[in-house]
Amino acid sequence: MQRKIPDSFIEYVFRGRRKMLERMLLSKGIKQEGYLGVARRQEIYLGFTRHNPVVISCGPAGINGSVKGVGFVPKQRYLAELKNLVLEKVRERISQADAVRLLLEEIYVEERLDFSKLSSIELARKHTWVNLKANPRATLVFYTPPTVSYEVRVDVEIHESGDIWEYVNGLHDLYHRAARGRDWSKTPVYVFKIREIYDNSPAKMGERIF
Repeated sequence: MQRKIPDSFIEYVFRGRRKMLERMLLSKGIKQEGYLGVARRQEIYLGFTRHNPVVISCGPAGINGSVKGVGFVPKQRYLAELKNLVLEKVRERISQADAVRLLLEEIYVEERLDFSKLSSIELARKHTWVNLKANPRATLVFYTPPTVSYEVRVDVEIHESGDIWEYVNGLHDLYHRAARGRDWSKTPVYVFKIREIYDNSPAKMGERIF
């Protein structure tokens, strides 16, 4: 069992996702030196499983599973700078292709990210929200067919203001090109602090790797 986030998990949930974004950029007809080949629609959909785990929670709303988009957060020393950059580009309402390019060049930079934490925006405020307010522990289950699966057990922080709240809301709006007029007070942010990681692939059958 490792004391640092395993490279195999980072390769799956971060580097693999970054490569898919590179291919998405090319699929929009924007050539960039060093990027991979154009992604087919089916590959893009499958690639998004790295981004959309099932969040399992337990509390007053019962045992619940909800698919949510997640991403790594910046290291603290980069957070304010990247938050300001994201908010500036949200105000400019840049194209989705330019947003993807910004993610690749400025945000999804390995040296700037804290791989011990994942974040997500809460859009529904229903079962997961009720449960995590009462019991701030959860399990994230990733699965990419046919064989890749990770179970990530986490402690949960809820943010309704501050830099990380602005950063994650801004990042969501940047990619989805939402207007800044959206009421962010209705969309809190979760920070999932990783406690344990299990490799649930058929070869490992639930082996704890962190």
